[in-house]
Amino acid sequence: MPTKPCTCHADMSLPEPRTRARSAKKTVKAIPSVLTSILIAFFPKCPFCWAVYMSMFSSIGLANIPYMGWLLPVLIGMLFIHLLLLFKKTASKGYLPFFISVCGCLLLITGRFVFPAEKWISLAGMALIISGSLLNSLLTRYLPINFYKNLNRS
Repeated sequence: MPTKPCTCHADMSLPEPRTRARSAKKTVKAIPSVLTSILIAFFPKCPFCWAVYMSMFSSIGLANIPYMGWLLPVLIGMLFIHLLLLFKKTASKGYLPFFISVCGCLLLITGRFVFPAEKWISLAGMALIISGSLLNSLLTRYLPINFYKNLNRS
């Protein structure tokens, strides 16, 4: 007479208990998100709050930071990293946010180096960069840009 295999799962091993190292790794991984949440909680969220913070910082002398020659190349590098990250998102969001930010970068750099007396050029560039970033963040579907006319219409 053939025997049936056991179906009581008695031979299965018990799951290994949590080790301290595993718990410590999970805790260490959670620290950046907790710190980010705390920073966001204390970060001003409205324009009036920004005005109060800037007024407070200027009254205690934090607004008078001396010029640092290395800061401009670092900021331009960050600007190009921003463009690279937007370009990587073009497959899912479309080219419009990227093109708006590129135009803003060109205006910002042109306003800084070619026309330093004209502040509105730099401000327009900043507005376009912010608009491109917001459009990239808030866009939920692919937004196509057609550079050519479809001539094969029926």
